[in-house]
Amino acid sequence: MSRKLLGLDIRRDSVSAVVVKSGIKGSWIEQHVHVPILADSSSFENEMGRALGVIASQIKTSDTVCLVAMPAGHVTYRNLQAPFNEIKKLRQILPFELETDLPFQADEIAFDFNLFENPLREEKPQLFAAAIENKRIDATVEQLRRINLQPDILTIGGYALGQYVANMSADNPCQLFIEMAKTDATMVLSLAGKVCLVRTFPCNSNQLTANQHLATQVQRTLMAFEHKSGLNCSVEDIRISAAPLDDTNLETTLESTLGAPVSRIDLMKMNSRVTLTAKSEPWQPHLMDGSLALVLNELSGFDSFNFRRGSMGMGKVWNENKRDIVKTCCLGGVVALLFIGYSIVSSYTLKQRVDSKREEVLGVFKSTFPEISQIVDPVHQMRTRLSEAQKRISFPGETASSVQVIDILNDINRLIPENLDVELMSIVSGGDSVVVAGNTDTFNAVDDIKTGLEQSELFKTVSISSANMDKSGKRVRFKIKVAL
Repeated sequence: MSRKLLGLDIRRDSVSAVVVKSGIKGSWIEQHVHVPILADSSSFENEMGRALGVIASQIKTSDTVCLVAMPAGHVTYRNLQAPFNEIKKLRQILPFELETDLPFQADEIAFDFNLFENPLREEKPQLFAAAIENKRIDATVEQLRRINLQPDILTIGGYALGQYVANMSADNPCQLFIEMAKTDATMVLSLAGKVCLVRTFPCNSNQLTANQHLATQVQRTLMAFEHKSGLNCSVEDIRISAAPLDDTNLETTLESTLGAPVSRIDLMKMNSRVTLTAKSEPWQPHLMDGSLALVLNELSGFDSFNFRRGSMGMGKVWNENKRDIVKTCCLGGVVALLFIGYSIVSSYTLKQRVDSKREEVLGVFKSTFPEISQIVDPVHQMRTRLSEAQKRISFPGETASSVQVIDILNDINRLIPENLDVELMSIVSGGDSVVVAGNTDTFNAVDDIKTGLEQSELFKTVSISSANMDKSGKRVRFKIKVAL
């Protein structure tokens, strides 16, 4: 899944922007631009807005994840001893801890922090925090909104570059990074790849003394931090980002004062993740590395300071996955429409079939019972009529016995021997018995009839109720009782 990241490095003297497209095949810089900020401008926010407008007119900022670094001089830094190491609880109480040491109320600042262990003192970890006024964040966000950008990360200029350098050399026990600009310099101290100190110093306008003044300021800051924290801040490596000069006075001064080797950095040479493809203007590391570091931290998964944590940073997720989310929603919408259409068609077809069957039932009812004019429920009415008809064709005295009369008649007809001279006069069913009356030629024939009926599985017992000669003396009248 490809995505585009926009790194905006806002400094007091300039704004730099880098657009990086990242995908499965790799990452490459599509566009980059650097816009100076006029030093004599009465309002930094207005001049920043002008520079951002120039950038928006030169590069494509749509569909990008916006990562912004604010001027380091706008941020206040504090090093504290953490009472515990639970991040969630620290985030709840830290604003009130900072409030006692800052000229702002807790609800007037945004902050972030990280923890690092102090092996030389108590077991409690050290805490490095940075705070900035909400009004400065609001001013920056408003200027970005005017060019249709919503920052997902708001971090500190210089810190992002120092953090990337520290993470790329995490095995170095103590490393110092210094970013030089026209108006100020920012130092970032890291211990074993963990940033633990950030400070910003104004630059001396006298070039002859500026380098020594900076080196002295850095040395004093390191000594004060070492004394307060109890950490060993013996710097072993110094990296700087500064404009190229004809002489090496800056490197020499820093090396002689701090006692560590000094080298300049170039992120395009240090990293293998991003390739430069944009040819719009020459790549100048000291101007563009700050914005590139924002993107590299994001691509590498390094957790940076972010003054827009929580729900304010949800735009990052949206911008990164907007196309996939839109495609998924469109596909879901199409599936939903198809399902709704299928349901409507199925419902309509089923209704048509029900109506057709109902018409068939009604037609059968009318043809079978034409005398009925008021039809309410044809199925129920037909069942009622059939039940009444069944009762009418039943034998008198028929009960709810499980033995059907038709079965009784069938067995009587089947089991009386055919060679007998028998004339049945009546068959009366009542309760659990049947009485068969008739006449035959001999008394033996009556016994044969009884014997034949006893073979039926429906009859429990068969008995001769009576057997008498009639008045003519030629026929024997009999009654046989059958128990069901």
